[in-house]
Amino acid sequence: MATDDLSNKPLAVRTTSSTSTDGASFDIVKTYRDLLTSDPDMTMPVAAIESLIELLRVTPSSTAMETVEVVKTQKALLLDSAPNPLPLLAGADLFEQYLLRSLRGQTAESFDETKRHLLNNRQLFAARAKAARDNIAVIGSRYVSHRKIVLAAGGSRVVTKILVHAATTRTNTHFKVIYVMDGSPHCDASVSALRDAGLEVETISTSKVAYVLKDQKDINIVLVGSEVVMQNGGIISRMGTSQLALLTRFAGGSQKRFLVAAESHKIVRKTPLWHPQVLRVGVKQKDISKFDNVGVDPVGQEARDWVADRDEVDYTDPELIDGIVTEQGVKQPSQIWELVDYEK
Repeated sequence: MATDDLSNKPLAVRTTSSTSTDGASFDIVKTYRDLLTSDPDMTMPVAAIESLIELLRVTPSSTAMETVEVVKTQKALLLDSAPNPLPLLAGADLFEQYLLRSLRGQTAESFDETKRHLLNNRQLFAARAKAARDNIAVIGSRYVSHRKIVLAAGGSRVVTKILVHAATTRTNTHFKVIYVMDGSPHCDASVSALRDAGLEVETISTSKVAYVLKDQKDINIVLVGSEVVMQNGGIISRMGTSQLALLTRFAGGSQKRFLVAAESHKIVRKTPLWHPQVLRVGVKQKDISKFDNVGVDPVGQEARDWVADRDEVDYTDPELIDGIVTEQGVKQPSQIWELVDYEK
């Protein structure tokens, strides 16, 4: 979303008084989790956005500044509840920028109107996310080649949508899929969806990836999704994604491209300073590099505070990524920064 120069524009203030709250009675964490449970297709960033919109609906505020402060407070609570807050941060930052741009520089009389407009159009973010996934399916399907093989992993819904779109709309393009069963709870559903679309799908374990990449000459693209895209073009995704990118580059040969499919609302305004350390960007998971508590599983509150083993993530360097398929086209990792402040 575009960031306007707002430093000199005052926030609109209502002249009428009303009872306001700090949102303390609103359970934003439960709201967020209920949204994800109720809609399996909803992404974490969009669930964060809709949670903040619901917050505005139930929390009265007398000034625009009050509204912004409530959003900031509840945003912090939401981020603190997640062992991996980065997907939530991507959505919450996006909404906060949208809110600031909507409220600043307006007359006092327009405050209520702006808030009503936001609440009345609360489904807009979810609709745009769905449209983004549909656009990515169209764009990404063009990279699926006739008589070639796509290696996919991670259980990504947008990757599945790309391959299903290619299978059902490009009737003269016949291709196969090798799917890496990497422990994601979504892998089985993705494989079923691909087979239901008429694709021939072979599944492999993670231990066979290097062998398959070297042995199978017909693989021309490796396609994965992402939890978030960092503003430097690197990605945070399921543990093993970085390994897959490395193997594609050094075991797969120059004819295989490593592509990432991700909606632009997954871009987060952070850049890791050291390549392997996702802990440095806020992810709370085991740091085995220090050999702390090796072989000891966390229990109780500590277990709830850490990313579960099956949900652990790693960082893939932008130098290993050949392209990022977004709803705005295929971008080089170096071009991602241009989308950070893109006007939605």
